[in-house]
Amino acid sequence: MKARWWIIAAAGLVVVAIWAGIAAARIFFEPSTALWVGMVTAGALALEGFFWVCAGVLGWSFLAGRRATLQRLRQRFFGGRDKPAREAE
Repeated sequence: MKARWWIIAAAGLVVVAIWAGIAAARIFFEPSTALWVGMVTAGALALEGFFWVCAGVLGWSFLAGRRATLQRLRQRFFGGRDKPAREAE
């Protein structure tokens, strides 16, 4: 499994843990309105962070793949870099 999937999985587990804690607090305790709003806000911010992590990780890997593809095309059309600049006479 690639590192990007480990990063996304770890961020996802954090979000699931936070929302599970919010659900447990709602079921087993009777939180006040202020506490409830704070917990849900924390969960929403964690979910927002997860979306940003996913966008960053997947965007970075997309750009890396795009760069490799463009490098292969450049090498195909313009040749490799291993050619000597000038022949010795």
